Amino acid sequence: MPKSTLLRPAGRVAISLLLLLFTCGGALAKNSGYRVMMINSYHSTDSWTAETIEGIRQTLLSEGAELDLQMEFLDSKHDSSAESIKAFRDYVIRKYSGRQLDLIVCTGDEALSFVKSIQPRFFPDVPAVFCGVMVDDMYDPRASPMMTGIFEGLDIRGTAELALKLFPRTQNLALVSDMSDAGMGVVSRARRELFGLRDNLNIIDLFGLTKSQLQDSLSALPPATVILMLVYFGDGRGNYFSPRQSSAIVRDSCSYPLFSLWSIFPDEGALGGSVLRAGMHGEKAGQIGLRLLHGEPPADIPALTDRDFISVLNHDELFRFGLSASALPEGAIVVHEPPPSFVLNWRLVLVNAAVIAACVLYISLLLFNERRRRRAARSLTLRKSMWEGLFGNAPEAFVVIDDKNVVHNVNKAFTRLFGYSREESIGRDVDDLVAANSGIRPEAVEVTNRLKRGEAVHEESVRTGKHGKRVEVSIQGSLFPWPDGGAYGYAIYTDISGRVRDEQAMEHHIISESAVAAASRTLLSGSSFGGIPRTLEEMAILAGADNGFFVEFDPSGMIEREALFYEDKASWSSSPHVSDILSTEGVDEINRRLEEKGRLLLDARRELPLENAARARELLRRFGSPLLIMPVFSGESARGWVGLRMLQDSLPSSIDSALTVFCDLMGSVIQQERRRASATENARILEGTSHGMVEILGRTLAMKDPYTVGHQFEVARLARAMAIRGGFDEDFVEKVYYAGLVHDLGKIVVPSSILSKPGRLNDVEFAIIKEHAFHGWEILSSAEFPWPLAEIVFQHHERLDGSGYPNRLKGSDIMAEARLIAVADVVEAMTSHRPYRPGLGIEAALDEVRSGSGKLFDPLAVELCLAVMEDGFLFDEKNYELALP
Repeated sequence: MPKSTLLRPAGRVAISLLLLLFTCGGALAKNSGYRVMMINSYHSTDSWTAETIEGIRQTLLSEGAELDLQMEFLDSKHDSSAESIKAFRDYVIRKYSGRQLDLIVCTGDEALSFVKSIQPRFFPDVPAVFCGVMVDDMYDPRASPMMTGIFEGLDIRGTAELALKLFPRTQNLALVSDMSDAGMGVVSRARRELFGLRDNLNIIDLFGLTKSQLQDSLSALPPATVILMLVYFGDGRGNYFSPRQSSAIVRDSCSYPLFSLWSIFPDEGALGGSVLRAGMHGEKAGQIGLRLLHGEPPADIPALTDRDFISVLNHDELFRFGLSASALPEGAIVVHEPPPSFVLNWRLVLVNAAVIAACVLYISLLLFNERRRRRAARSLTLRKSMWEGLFGNAPEAFVVIDDKNVVHNVNKAFTRLFGYSREESIGRDVDDLVAANSGIRPEAVEVTNRLKRGEAVHEESVRTGKHGKRVEVSIQGSLFPWPDGGAYGYAIYTDISGRVRDEQAMEHHIISESAVAAASRTLLSGSSFGGIPRTLEEMAILAGADNGFFVEFDPSGMIEREALFYEDKASWSSSPHVSDILSTEGVDEINRRLEEKGRLLLDARRELPLENAARARELLRRFGSPLLIMPVFSGESARGWVGLRMLQDSLPSSIDSALTVFCDLMGSVIQQERRRASATENARILEGTSHGMVEILGRTLAMKDPYTVGHQFEVARLARAMAIRGGFDEDFVEKVYYAGLVHDLGKIVVPSSILSKPGRLNDVEFAIIKEHAFHGWEILSSAEFPWPLAEIVFQHHERLDGSGYPNRLKGSDIMAEARLIAVADVVEAMTSHRPYRPGLGIEAALDEVRSGSGKLFDPLAVELCLAVMEDGFLFDEKNYELALP
């Protein structure tokens, strides 16, 4: 075995022995003892509770004092009934009311609630520390002055981002929670923290389900899903689930990765999460407990929130999903990882350590003093440079003050935030710098006085910069004694202006969306008579208006009807109000202004932007000033106005946009009602006109070439029969029939000598004949039909392989109607007799289209033609003697 392999573990063992000696020496020097009662929300078998207890216990023992630690367990997961709580209360009071206690520790929300109920009466002078508490509202330092502690933070957003980092193709995030108070509190926080992910992620709620319901819902989840278990320890029916059982429910129901917010879940089968380590959380609570045991008042120790989150992942689950170590975030912890080889060979390591321990200890003692001196010097220099760098480059604005509130130092962020240079700041009262405005000065002085009384400050407020600019800030500060008898402290100012603006904008956006949704349901589900007044009420309430109106114009531009808003109520007016103020010219002038500007604001305090100012002032006298007038468009023109008497000069952008949407909705309803009134009559006229035009065009061609018209009619009959046989809808059948009736209409411009010429046509004559498709398109496209007749006629000589004319279209580029008419055209033309040649017979015609199927003709069209002929379809030669039936 190489020597380096022996030295490394042996060195570690020697150093550990030295530390143990020093620790034991310190412990022997202390002989005092602490009497501590610990109330736990859950049972000792709960792994989170066990690790938290151990962290607290080890911290309390770290100073070497004896510890009399009495532990009690509420076990609220199994039974949280009032009877159970009362029995536990009686038990604790009987057991401890006569004992002298130095400290009370409570872990979890239920334990905190229990201690709060008994401490004032039975243990009023005993300080208490809590941890593992998720609900901030449970602790009020004013109501519980003998209590402080550390809240348990939840990194919901961080866990979701961890899941998306490991599974970047995730499309769905399923949230699982029970309906307990803790569960609903976490659900509420999850909705807030995950709101920003909803644009790119579908969030699925699985709340308050029984085990079987949850299993069914999990098995039905869509692909690309990640599951985040918030709180699921019970189903509301008395059934309790441990973390291992909750994880097993997910694994047995689906194959998607499971993430959670507590470190116990990766230990019990979940993939992982951004979590707090229970032991470390307990150590922090133990450190607060030591401060209380040393006599520090609880009121001087502000309650904190533990946010030291770390990514914890399960090795087996990582292996199951094929995730390598390179995919994990920096600093992540992997549990259940197989031990390295040196752990497996621990006996050999101990033997090696024992052999070289004496040598290492001897060398360590020789070098200890010199190394300690050098290390102390380097550490002092490094810490000085580090703290100076951290202070100067911190993103928050830092200021160092004394007990007179005088500034001793500021960092770069402070100078950027408030506009003062470092030289301008040092030596001045900090409130003179950031609270010169008389409106905020009293509140700033009160914060300063709290600091002087020794309180720690953490609140949000407003401060002003060098040029009077107001800044929304979060303030943290504290003073601490200095050896020379004075006191120094710090204040940290964090600019939260952006967050405050975002919160206000979000609030306005939610209000606007709700109002628009309500107005949409009102307007689009009913008529304008009932919907417009209610929408006007919604607009006025949203904009904060106390007066207003809506007017609708008739087709001539005159005001047809009015709705008035007054005293929070809108209704149609039976008498004129706006119309008796404005003349036709006044209405036209306002419409022109609205077309130019989009909106019109009439304010009695400013010059009125109308030529007829007297009428405008009368309008303001009637409805109030300032009056905002917005157009209601129906199509391209304004069909009405909305007028609102505004109580503020400007509106948030979301509310301003919502008012525009309201006007658009009103215009849509007005346009919809007007269109509905004429739609039936227009449809009847259009259909009759279209049929008549087709017949007229057919009869016009009959005057020149009756055989062509008879051919067209028979082609139309055959094409219609083919469409019906193919199961096409009625609209398609109608299009095919009427296109067939005029498919050769373009031959009206072809000389009769060419149309009836016996024998073969020459190239020039054939070129003229081929133009008939284009001429037919020209004639038909000049009129409006409810069917695309012009395009169908234009394509009826195209072929699938591109050999047709006039545009040599191929395959699916040819309309389906044209492909049917092409087959019917060839079959009828070859079958029927012409003056210049006898008919070739139906069999020859069918052989022609059958041989061209798939190359020249659509196979479906050919198949339908053959089927129609087999069904007994016959051409009627009498139709050659008629222009149209």
